[in-house]
Amino acid sequence: MRKYKKLNEKVNKQFEKIINRSEEVNKNMKEFIEVNNRMLDNFENLDKVLEDIDREFAKKTGILNKKDQIFLWTAVALQVSRIYIISEITKVENAGKGKLEDSLKNFQKKIFKNFEDKKDQINQEYRASLKQILTDKVPYDATNGGGKFELFKGANHRFATLGHDPILGFIFGTANILTNTITTVQIPLVSTYHVKYNEIYGNPQITELASTVLMLSKVGERIKEDKIAVALALIKQVIHIGTDLYTPKGIQIPGANLVLSKKNAENLTKYVSTGNIIKVTFSAIITMVINFIISILHNLLYDETNDISRELYNVRTQKILKVSNIIAESLNIAYVGANVGIGMYTRNTALIKEGVKKIDLGGYIVAVHQILKSSSVREKIRREYLENRLYDKFLGEEYSF
Repeated sequence: MRKYKKLNEKVNKQFEKIINRSEEVNKNMKEFIEVNNRMLDNFENLDKVLEDIDREFAKKTGILNKKDQIFLWTAVALQVSRIYIISEITKVENAGKGKLEDSLKNFQKKIFKNFEDKKDQINQEYRASLKQILTDKVPYDATNGGGKFELFKGANHRFATLGHDPILGFIFGTANILTNTITTVQIPLVSTYHVKYNEIYGNPQITELASTVLMLSKVGERIKEDKIAVALALIKQVIHIGTDLYTPKGIQIPGANLVLSKKNAENLTKYVSTGNIIKVTFSAIITMVINFIISILHNLLYDETNDISRELYNVRTQKILKVSNIIAESLNIAYVGANVGIGMYTRNTALIKEGVKKIDLGGYIVAVHQILKSSSVREKIRREYLENRLYDKFLGEEYSF
């Protein structure tokens, strides 16, 4: 009897397990059927599901909220200010009358007044006195006497001298200042000539042929014995190029007169000058700096408790940069187009030139890059968001089966 009782208990337990398992299977089957029906329903309405997810993504990454609008219009204001300020700084003005030239020369005077030396006032062959170096004139601007050597035939003197080259000028222009010489290009020759001044360091005259090698040798000696004079000559060279950059003749691109005739170098500079290159480069750099600052500040204000995920927030940051760049450059295009259009209608060539000079090429380049970058970031994060939301729609819940 005892054995029968134990066997009966064992059978009952097994039976209970079977019943429980059967109930669990039934429950799982019902849940599976429900999930399967929901998945089938989602598949049947997949287009609508995708549309809803895209709408949800667009809403979460929109920049119509107060914080993003403040950043957007601050960025626009900074970009528009950049365009205006750079255009003013790089405005083409006649030599001797420009605001940029005045400010650079005043800056030079402030530096030079600390180095006046009454003992070093006599110019010597291949050695300019410190007094001469401290004047605001450079020897490679001399034109008197150049006719007999046919140095500037058919072109402005800037396109015949290496001192006016934006790169080689650091060597030859500085050397000319230190030695009272002028180094010219007569393809394929490079020639150097002495420049003589009167007793008050004025009226420069190109007098006779000098040696380019000896000139550079004398500069090497001066570097060893008088580093201050060399430093001042270098400062004078940089400032002189700066004063010539945005004048009607401009400054040639590096090495132009070494491969082109003087006249062709001058003609090329009318369309592409060093000033143009600096303007485009500087404009692009400042545009990127503004974008970087806005991006950093916007990300610093990310709030984990109130804001969306960091990835979606980054889409908003990129959208602010993209839209601000588009607005700023569109305003510039509208301004340029209006000037050119009115100029063509009224046959006012000055207005057409004024419009063309305001083209923000550096800003355009950065804006295009920002549009491509922002679109790429947005699409990448949108795809990830879409995948995650689809997973949630179809398989995202915990199931018993």
